[in-house]
Amino acid sequence: MTLAQPAGPTPYLVSIGNMHATQQWLVTPGGNWPLAEVNVSTNDQTQVTTHTPAWAIVMVVLFIWFFLLSLLFLLARESRVQGFISITVQANGQAYVENVPVWSAQDRAEVYNRVAYLQGLIGQERARTAS
Repeated sequence: MTLAQPAGPTPYLVSIGNMHATQQWLVTPGGNWPLAEVNVSTNDQTQVTTHTPAWAIVMVVLFIWFFLLSLLFLLARESRVQGFISITVQANGQAYVENVPVWSAQDRAEVYNRVAYLQGLIGQERARTAS
């Protein structure tokens, strides 16, 4: 005689900030919504700035005697990404906005990959509930 095991909690398939998605639900601090009824949009609020790094300026000062060679160090550039990506979730006339901070180009790509995965889950759930 075997006893039926109670169903465990459904694992989160993707998390974006304080938003978590299971196979059928989107869990946010603003409420839980069926995944098939959710619309997700993003707004990129990041800034990319370029500057001459400190090491290049130090190299110019050190190699000032080799004038033309030292000026080549001023061609070095570094990019900085700062800001956040705003993710808006709408369902049943309600909305929740999550601002995810971004500190590098890799962070920005990771957030967009997670949003794309969430949109894929939404599409799968809509197809499953439509049939």
